[in-house]
Amino acid sequence: MDKLPALEDIKVFVTAARLMSFARAADQLQVSPAYISKRIKLLEKNVNVALFFRSARAISLTPEGEIVLRTGEQLLQGIETMTGELRASREEIRGVLRISCSTGFGSEYLNPFILSLRADYPLLDIDLTLADRAVDIISENMDLDICIGGAIPEQYIARHLGENIRIFCAAPAYLEQHGWPEHPRELEQQHTCITIRERNQAPASWKVSRAGEVLTVSPNSRLSVNNGDVAKQWCVNGEGILLRSLWSVQHELEQGQLVQVLPEWQQVADVYAVYSRSIKNSANLRVFIENLEPYLAQRLPHQAQTESIKVNKK
Repeated sequence: MDKLPALEDIKVFVTAARLMSFARAADQLQVSPAYISKRIKLLEKNVNVALFFRSARAISLTPEGEIVLRTGEQLLQGIETMTGELRASREEIRGVLRISCSTGFGSEYLNPFILSLRADYPLLDIDLTLADRAVDIISENMDLDICIGGAIPEQYIARHLGENIRIFCAAPAYLEQHGWPEHPRELEQQHTCITIRERNQAPASWKVSRAGEVLTVSPNSRLSVNNGDVAKQWCVNGEGILLRSLWSVQHELEQGQLVQVLPEWQQVADVYAVYSRSIKNSANLRVFIENLEPYLAQRLPHQAQTESIKVNKK
């Protein structure tokens, strides 16, 4: 046998063998008797054995035909099971969905979202990995990665979930001692900065913009960490100027623990769902993403809100 038999030939043979009639098989499959005869002859040629004893009035299975019938039925049943499971994965909300996200955003937003989603979809199991490093969704067997800012690998699918900006902030104590920066270039030498080695956020440079003007700054970093919450604590303690997502520092800004500096300058760091397969083929992935987008739209702070939390320079 040079090549595997065609699945259509096996289906035709099994139907004819069960009914013991080419004519009845043709009626059931809604094809002509000639088509049935042709497909079975092709299968016999492929396996190089006769599958039926043929007479003018009836057909019966050869011993080899009995073997092909038994294994053919198992094969078709396996195909039916496979297609059923694929259909269920497209339509049923059940099973495990593996998700990765940074620690800060995952704790602040994904954690309460997952709890609310589970209330509506109790059969959906969530395996959440929080990691402040870049995640390879293929090698690490993730269904979905939630990214904040940075470049998205071209081989993946990315869906925009929400707008987000990073702003400059500092503690009042730092500003009292070191003064207010007038331009981002002052962050390269005149001021002390705190940098974050978090996922795809490059600590060596800050790319910021103002009304269409784009500037890349090399911050004068005296403290660096791979966790955004620790960096924020250092900033609150007066250790330096920090570039951090508005959602992360909004509370400290409202409480006066931090003050926004260089308010005209910001860094776009929108939220994206990144995945490797179409959501059309996964009901779990589809329901998660399509519910997360409106959830974030209602809760992520918008750029306009920064006006209410800015503190003017004295």
